[in-house]
Amino acid sequence: MDRCVSYLVSRQQNVKAFTLVELILVVVIIGLLATTAIRTGSALFAAAKVEETRQELDALAVAIAGHPNLADNGARADFGYVGDVGSLPPNLDALYANPGGYATWKGPYIGSRFTQVADDFKTDAWGIPYGYSGVTIASTGSGNSIVRQVAAGADDLLRNRVSGMVSDADGTPPGSTYCDSITVVLQYPNGAGSTTSKSVHPDAGGYFFLDSIPIGNHPLIVAYPAGGDTLYRTISLPPAAAPYGEHRFAADIWYGAGGSGALTLVSGSDSLKADCYGFSFWLANNTGGPVNISSLTLTWSSPTAYYRYVRLNSTTIFDENNPSNGSGDLAVFTAPQTISAGQIIRIEIDGFRSNPTGGANVEIGITAFTVTLSDGTSFDLTTGACP
Repeated sequence: MDRCVSYLVSRQQNVKAFTLVELILVVVIIGLLATTAIRTGSALFAAAKVEETRQELDALAVAIAGHPNLADNGARADFGYVGDVGSLPPNLDALYANPGGYATWKGPYIGSRFTQVADDFKTDAWGIPYGYSGVTIASTGSGNSIVRQVAAGADDLLRNRVSGMVSDADGTPPGSTYCDSITVVLQYPNGAGSTTSKSVHPDAGGYFFLDSIPIGNHPLIVAYPAGGDTLYRTISLPPAAAPYGEHRFAADIWYGAGGSGALTLVSGSDSLKADCYGFSFWLANNTGGPVNISSLTLTWSSPTAYYRYVRLNSTTIFDENNPSNGSGDLAVFTAPQTISAGQIIRIEIDGFRSNPTGGANVEIGITAFTVTLSDGTSFDLTTGACP
């Protein structure tokens, strides 16, 4: 009997000892899990702060330069602070409160995440103020710099170019007689809370350009007081852009002639292309009957260059690059072209390069050309200076 009791007591003691070991193991495992959970939670919390900061940096960039994907009738509609004011904000406060009674300021351009903290947009998720310099916003709260670039440079936002062509109803450019009577005016914010404008006269071929214009949707006015006509346009100018537009008056108001042959050159109608690697001119058929042309010869002395394209009213009628045409070469059109009585056409010669099979582009500003067409039309013209 004593032996049985002794066995039972010994068994109970063994069971108790084993349970204690298990308890210690459980405590150790819980500790390891807790440590892992804390580390994982800390990493997730840090990642969440990084993402929160990145999103706020994106929102600040949109507040400064607008959202590129917001459009109205196919045109970009949002240009942020810069589009309204015409300058970069002096500080991040200017995105939330008018920096100086600016009439063109239409903010606030950014809101607070918490209604009780009006300016929390100025600090990252760690509570550290953002560094703002021109087109760069940076967060340093994570220990590593998180940078948001608003644009490649300030010039992309503040100094863009607008160009275009002015003509009458049938596409005739103003020529040297009328170009000084046309005024192109572009209005835009001046960077100090109000608006300003730039104006220019187009050249004889109708071409004009205006530079150093901030991003935004800006009114463009093309006025010809002598003809009693004014065009009103809106130019949408995104960052690092150079939009080009053609502007036609409603009436057929200009006509001039020069040269010799069946077709006559519209006086002063020659115009360089914006890139200076081609030019165009206008011809009128005032013979009273149709005129057919099937080729063109272009002659010049300098620079050494070769052209690839001849276009009639934007339709390519000559395209040859193996080899391209040089001075004095005959350019045979893909098909004979009929110019109706009273019709005015635009001829464009384009793609000037340094050798017959390609090479570098060649600028042809201030170049004297002689143009001869198959019908006997021949005239001289000299291109203007490259813009």
